[in-house]
Amino acid sequence: MASPPNVLILMTDEHDPRISGPYGDRRVSTPALDRLAAGGVVMENAYCNSPLCVPSRMSFMTGRYVHHIGAWDNGSVLPSDEVTWAHRCEAAGYETALIGKMHFQGPDQRHGFRTRPVSEIHGGGPLGDLPPWRPAGSRPPAEPAAATGGRGMRRRILGAGPGRSTNIAYDEAVRDATVAFLRERRAGAGQAPFAVCASFISPHFPLVAPPEDFARYWPDNVELPRLPPGGHPFHRRLIRHFDLEGFSREEILRARAAYYGLVTFVDRLVGDVLQALETNGLAENTLVVYTADHGEMLGEHGLWWKCNFYEPSVRVPLILRLPGRIPAGQRRGQICSLVDLVPTVLEYAGIPGGAVEAGAEQGLDGDSLTSVLERPESPAGAAWKDEAFAEYHAHASEHPMCMLRRGRFKLNYVLDEPTELYDLQADPEERHNLATEPAFAGVVAAMTRSALSGWPGRHIEKRQAEQRRARALIAAARRGGV
Repeated sequence: MASPPNVLILMTDEHDPRISGPYGDRRVSTPALDRLAAGGVVMENAYCNSPLCVPSRMSFMTGRYVHHIGAWDNGSVLPSDEVTWAHRCEAAGYETALIGKMHFQGPDQRHGFRTRPVSEIHGGGPLGDLPPWRPAGSRPPAEPAAATGGRGMRRRILGAGPGRSTNIAYDEAVRDATVAFLRERRAGAGQAPFAVCASFISPHFPLVAPPEDFARYWPDNVELPRLPPGGHPFHRRLIRHFDLEGFSREEILRARAAYYGLVTFVDRLVGDVLQALETNGLAENTLVVYTADHGEMLGEHGLWWKCNFYEPSVRVPLILRLPGRIPAGQRRGQICSLVDLVPTVLEYAGIPGGAVEAGAEQGLDGDSLTSVLERPESPAGAAWKDEAFAEYHAHASEHPMCMLRRGRFKLNYVLDEPTELYDLQADPEERHNLATEPAFAGVVAAMTRSALSGWPGRHIEKRQAEQRRARALIAAARRGGV
């Protein structure tokens, strides 16, 4: 019997896939991702399950939707008895390691990983950050953005440019530790397979790029955003929350050039890791996955960062390579999400719970992509669900929100607020909301029923209110010195 493959997951933070060669960008240099894509399959329509770090990453770790694990925002703590793919791999005899960021909040900083050579850069306190929540249905505060934290967020744009940052040094440490790990496990008999997640923070803000990478794009190789601000009440609140109006042309271009530079920088680190895999004879029997926790708006629709369901925010890169199993140089248009990645990895590793029919028994919300990757024309591949579900409950949200992408359409549903429907085939830039047009009433109704069939919005609102009260009590105790 052939030995099970190693697993190497390369994860970045806040990477809009469209800012890369494999997804069609001819401006931004990503030679390592280009080579990885040439040796594997590019999933063209992959989504995160929540466009914010902690919720997305906790879905990625567990293979479960946010509302099933209560990971509402960046202050949420994943319970230690939630089973992760690291637990499953360890139980099956894999040596697991987390190298870099996973934004685990609270005292448990491993969640199934055997080792963690590079510790957390975000979160990791006794109970993590505990950001306040406004009561459901309350109106935005009357104070200016400076009084609500917006000015601090605004500085992320105003401070963009060339230089060094803590994030850059951190990512170099992640690269070095991953290369060292691979060097210690040169191909040979008698070694247990490994499952490693090397998780970089770039191109996440601060938008400070190494000078040589910034200079590649500034000032002549960067363009302004193309899409005007959206009109949904939530988007208007989000713009206000982050204080995102009134930037000059140069400020916007510098921020975008720095982001491009950070994408090129982290691609270089990914290339170093992939070279170490080759050098140490491990590439032929290692499943390599490249993905991100969410995207980045970069000023499109008047928005920066993530926290919404527009494509630049909620869509993620997903490239998979396994010589002899996954065909080289292929592209797949099927729709999927990060919860599908967990059963995919488990199936390739031969671990129970990976197969589609076993997913429900294992408590997984996703389905294995193996048939889509290897045999898209087979009955299993042809029957792929072709949909992705995401939800959001954090900054500027007043009510639970969810998204369903199915086929050509995307439905954005907000409890007690207007619904949006976009035809991504005819309108890939999401300029025209079709939800109120009579010709699409049937599509809206059918997709709304599907989205809400397993998503209890009112119950979620109640659970959030309970946690809001708990956070207020904990905050009061901390002020008292506890």
